[in-house]
Order: sequence, then C-alpha cells, then structure tokens
Amino acid sequence: MNTRTLSLTLLAASALTAGAVAPSLQSTTPNGVQRGTEVELKFNGARLTDAEEVFLYEPGVKVLELKEVKESFVLARVKIDADCPLGEHKVRIRTKTGVSDFRTFTVGAYAQVDETEPNTTLDKAQKVAMNSTVLGTVSNEDVDYYRVEAKKGDPIAVEVEGIRLGRTFFDPYVAILDKNGKVLAKADDTALLIQDSFATIVAPADGEYVIEVRETSYGGGGNPYRVHIGNFPRPSAVFPPGGKAGESLEVKFLGDAAGEFNQTFSLPQPNRFKYGVFAERKGLTAPSSNLVRISPFANVMEKEPNDDVKAAAVAAGDLPLAFNGIIGKKGDVDWFRFKAKKGETFDINVYARRIRSQLDTVLHICDADGKSLGNNDDSGGADSKLRFTFPGDGEFTIKITDHLGYGGPECTYRVEFTPVVPEVSTFIADTARYDAQTRKSIVVARGNRFASLQSVRRTDLPSDSSDLEFAMEDFPSGISMQAVTVPRDQTTWPVVFEARADAPIAGKLANLAVRTTAEAKTPAKGGIWQNYDLVQDGNNGVYYQTWTDKIAVAVVDELPFKISLEPVKAPLVQSGSLDVKILVERKEGFDEPIRVINLYNPPGTGSTPEITIPKGEKSAVYSLNANGNATTKVWKIAFLGSATVSGGTAYASTQLADLEVAPAFVNGKLTQTNAVVGTPVKFICTLDQKTPFEGRAEVMLTGLPAGVTAGSKSITKDDKEIVFDVNVATNAIKGMHRTVFVAMNMKFNGQQIGQSFASGGSLRIDPVRQPIAEAKPAAKAVTPAVKPTPKTGN
Repeated sequence: MNTRTLSLTLLAASALTAGAVAPSLQSTTPNGVQRGTEVELKFNGARLTDAEEVFLYEPGVKVLELKEVKESFVLARVKIDADCPLGEHKVRIRTKTGVSDFRTFTVGAYAQVDETEPNTTLDKAQKVAMNSTVLGTVSNEDVDYYRVEAKKGDPIAVEVEGIRLGRTFFDPYVAILDKNGKVLAKADDTALLIQDSFATIVAPADGEYVIEVRETSYGGGGNPYRVHIGNFPRPSAVFPPGGKAGESLEVKFLGDAAGEFNQTFSLPQPNRFKYGVFAERKGLTAPSSNLVRISPFANVMEKEPNDDVKAAAVAAGDLPLAFNGIIGKKGDVDWFRFKAKKGETFDINVYARRIRSQLDTVLHICDADGKSLGNNDDSGGADSKLRFTFPGDGEFTIKITDHLGYGGPECTYRVEFTPVVPEVSTFIADTARYDAQTRKSIVVARGNRFASLQSVRRTDLPSDSSDLEFAMEDFPSGISMQAVTVPRDQTTWPVVFEARADAPIAGKLANLAVRTTAEAKTPAKGGIWQNYDLVQDGNNGVYYQTWTDKIAVAVVDELPFKISLEPVKAPLVQSGSLDVKILVERKEGFDEPIRVINLYNPPGTGSTPEITIPKGEKSAVYSLNANGNATTKVWKIAFLGSATVSGGTAYASTQLADLEVAPAFVNGKLTQTNAVVGTPVKFICTLDQKTPFEGRAEVMLTGLPAGVTAGSKSITKDDKEIVFDVNVATNAIKGMHRTVFVAMNMKFNGQQIGQSFASGGSLRIDPVRQPIAEAKPAAKAVTPAVKPTPKTGN
C-alpha cells in the first residue's frame, strides 16, 4: 500500500506559540469527506499549536494548506482525488514536539449534508436528496428521520456507518418506512457490517419514503454517524468470494433488493490488508465494499448437486487451490474432490465469517470415499482452520457444512489450501488495558533517546531460524538504532533510537523491518503489522479495530531532561538482587519529577514496577531481582523516563545497556533446628560454593519469626558452613517455622549485590517444658458394712 506523508504549508498569518509536547488528536470535523472535492477538514485535539505535518496512511488525499493552527485544532484545506480509495483513511498530526494519536476519517462517494434538528418525529423528517450522505448524531432516546422521494420500481438503499467510524460504541438501527410510517425494511446488526446496518427495498409506488436512524436500544450520547441514502447498489454478498492475484475476476453480487448483477474486477497482488470490491450499477457505487480474498492460486467452483461424496465437485488442477461455494439452503452440504501427494502439508482455511458471510462453518477432510481424516469447527474464529499432512498419493475430498445447519443464497465461503510459509512481523503491545494509543510511535528528541519494547510474531519458523534482527526502513534523517539479535525464545525485545543533536526536525511513516539472521536456514522477512483497537467496551472486548503496516517516526525539539543508566559493573545472580542507578541531566529551570520504568525483564528476572526521580533530584535507584532459574547470559535492558513538559508527557530513555545474569555464588541448606523459648540455639547452614568471589560476603538469617534474632556473619569462597547464633526470646512465637533463609550481600567491582539461598529452612520453637510433679499414693477405699436382710416367712 502506498503511503503519503504530506507537508503542510503554514500561512504567514498563523503565528505559532511555543510548542506543547504530546499533541492529541481526538477526531476530525467532518468525520468524512467526498472524493473529487476540495474541502476544509478540521483536526480536533489538544497541544497542536506547533503542527508541521499531517501523516496520511493511504493515497488520494492531499493537504493544500493549513488555514488555521490553534491549541485545540488544526484547520486544513484538503483535496480528495476523484479516484481516491473509498472507505477508511488513517491520520496523525506531527508537531515540532511530538506525534498525535492515531485516528481515522472516511472518504465517501456522495455529497454530504449535515443533520438538521428537529427531525425526531415522522412529520418533521429532514428532506434530503437521493444519493447523499447525512452526517448526524444520536443522543439518548433520540430518533432521526429523513425523507426522500422515489419512483415505483426504484431501488432504495440505506447504509449506516456508526461503529466503523472508530470513535464510540454505537450500535445503529435503520429502517425504511413508507410516508405513513409503515416499516418496509429494517436492520440492526448485519453479517456484512457487523454492528453497523443496511437495508434495501424496491419502491412499491411513487412518492415519499422515510429513513429512520437510531441506536438499537434507544441509547446514545452524542454518537456520530454517517447514513448513506440513495439508489446505489447495496449487495450483502459476492460470489466467488475470491480470485487469483493479477487476474480478472467476474463476480456476482447477491442480496440486493433490485436483484443480482455481475461485475468484473482486476485483482492486485495480495498484501496483509483485507481487500474489497465496490458494487457499481448505473454509475452509482455502493458506500462500502464486499470483501474478497486474493490468493496466488486458481479457483475451483462448486457445481450443484454436490451434496454427497459421490457427487463431489472435481478439481482439475493440483494443490494449492481455492474452493468456492454457497451453502444455499438449510441442511446443505458441499463436497469437493481433488488430488494430493503423500507428505504434502497445507494450512486449510475456510473463509466465511472473515469475509462477512453468515456461515459458521465445519470442515471435514476425508479420503476418496468420504471417511473423515480430520475436522475443525472454529480454529479460525467462527471459521474452520486446520493443518493437514496427506498420508499418501491419491484422491481426497472435503466436506463443508454450517455448524447449525444454516444456509441461504448469500451464505458464501472459500476454502484455501495454502502451503506452510514462515512469517515474521513486529508490533507494539498496548501499554495499559484499554489504551490503544500510548507509545505506538517512535518520537525521538534531538540529542536524546527513545526506547520501544517491540513484540515479534513468528509463524512456522523452525527453531534454528528463529533468531531475528531489526532494520530501519525509510526513517527520518539523523536517527540511529541500538538493537541486538532477538533470541529465538523471546517475543518482546527492547530497541533504542537516538537522534543527533543536529538532526532535522521531521517525520515519516516508516517501517521497522524484522528478519531472520544471515545464519538462518529458513529465511523470512516482515515488518510492522500494528493493530489499533479503536472501539472497546470493557470486558466485552474489542468491537472495532484497524491495522497498519507503517509506524510514525519523528525527530522533535530538544527536551529539558535526559536520562542514562550508570554503568552496571556487577552481575545480577540467580536468586539475587541488584540495584542500578538512573542518572538524569536537567536543563536549568527544569526540576519536574521523572517517572522511570524498566521496559524489559530478561527471563526469570523482575524489577520494581516503576520509580520516580523526585523533583530536582539527579538520580534514583532501580531494584532488579532474579529467581533461581533465571537464564544466565548477558542481556540488553533499557529504561524509559517520562515527565510533564509544557502540559504533555515527554519521553526519553537510557542507552541500551548490558545486564549480566549470572549463576549463584553459593547455595546452602539449613539444618532443621529445635529451640526452646528463652534459650539460645545454634542454627547451622552447610554451604555449596558455586562461583568463586573475592573478599568477604555478609550473611544473615532472614524470615525468622517474631521474638527470634540472629547476628550477621561473613563468609569467603572457602567456607563450608555458617553457624548462626540465634537468640530466642521468652515471647517468641511458638511452633514450626519454615520461612527461614540466608540473605547474602557483598561488593562486586565496587557495586553492592545480593543473593539469597537455603530457602525453606525450618526452626521449631517449643515452650519451656514444665517439671512433672511426683504423684501421691491413692487413698484406700473403705467398703461400708452391709447388714444381713432378715428372712421373712411365707
């Protein structure tokens, strides 16, 4: 995809005030523009006073001039080419001091009009021309009505863009009514547009018709929408739903009230982006596209009847192929027959929901007689996906059904057999939950550094080819990169960018390439593939997201602070701790506190979540730690600092520095010890020396219960045991205590480090045993005399 970075010519009358760090872009007004026009486009946000450039990710829109630049907005005059791609366009603003949030606006085919209130009742419906786009908003319990005229037999189509604007969670409902309010067609959610909706009819008579737009449950909070109203086509599906790259594809559009029709398209070469074709009829274009797949292999079409294995549609060519069909009615089953060779492995993907079909597919791969060899339901989301290796040469079959037996004339699908190809890409993960924007650009101040934690995706790379390296592509002049090879077992990796003090203040939409190293047996190369989750709804997840293959990179004005990591002279040892010092250089007059985070913890290590260098201070200590299984090697780490500058958040990082994670110096075992309250005891730890060290190390018992103390000791590399003198107070907590361990501290190359060992030591504390009193002899029991009972006569 072509990327256009358009410089803005500032009017002499627009005198800019001092720049503000971290420009914010929230929206554009209007939320879309018509292609083939010149219009004013207002970028709304904050801290925009020193705007210099607009980053436009797609071709077809040109910025002619900035007419006005203010703190809260930039007003630009833009030209939209007559052949500008329809749909979503991505944008950022670059200022002298930063890069704004990532936002979108829409390019449409039709003239735009604003909603005019009041239009909340049928009798006050706003009259609009056919084939126009109305820009409206919905408040709570709001209903908007629009009135159009049509002739009998004319198609009437309505499509609403709500959630696709990427601004708010808005679930629109749309209906077409006759002039008396009778509903002729209505829609809420649709397979084609997900939360957005459309409806189409053929006018049953000459006269007026009313379009109703609202939130599906009568909610709303000023949510913006675009509603397209006209005679344009609005098909719900296309068949076949894909074709071969570089070739012409004739498709049939399905689901439009005015009937099916054919159209031919030239398919480009595939890329990562979804591709759509726009239906056109009598010179009128659908407001949005129908998705089709582009593949490097030939199509196979189903031929009905193919409801059982004996009637399977036969593929003429060899794999890889793409099989296309329609589950045309409830209970329909489609079979295809093809040839494969032993040992061939393919990823078998069913595309249905992913191309906006209504199907929830189930895939079976079978032998020539229809015996199942493998199956899948939802590994591709609601679509089916599996990897299969053919057990022998010969004929095989596939069976496609809907999970619930659903079907209909618009239930299209496509099954692609794709060779397994290794892929790599990189992206920046969200820095916080529900935050899709922060630190997803590379913004480097002159004479300073910026660190980014890159996440890498590896797909089907063998382990011997999984080491990766980064490369800058089309970065602005004056920026260099500090990065080392990403080990095969790591999915996140710190990268530091540095700008020369004289680097030009400029920016570009660039690519951070990622590729296998020269030693890799299976080469692969990729780049930025970044998601932006623009509409989220808490725990309900992401409702709308978009993707880009570019990253905004800019050199900005000098900052009033710079941070660095004091050289680390000692290792972080397993089961150990290490304090490192973050240094700050402040310009005169700048004494703001600086928040510092550690971007990357090597495997088995951790660190303080964040620290603050207090106001006016020049350094602070950051604590690192390692568990007993931490991976031992020399790793790269970087710390990122942030501070409030001119009302925004400015970032600067340390250099990319070495951190050695080393084996423990010593291990040990504490002998279980019993003690009595009020009585001292010896607690012995046997030592297992692992790594020789110079001098003496201080050791002390840690984790002792309340009322128990022990003095510190010192050891050398030659000691075999430690004998701790333990004092047990009379009020010591009694019982078995298994939390005792040894903490060791020592100087290494002049730097203090710590290590713990002998964890789980047991100390039992008993009460003072009371002496047992001597027992007295028991008193002899006396049996009372019993008088004899006198006999009585009969």
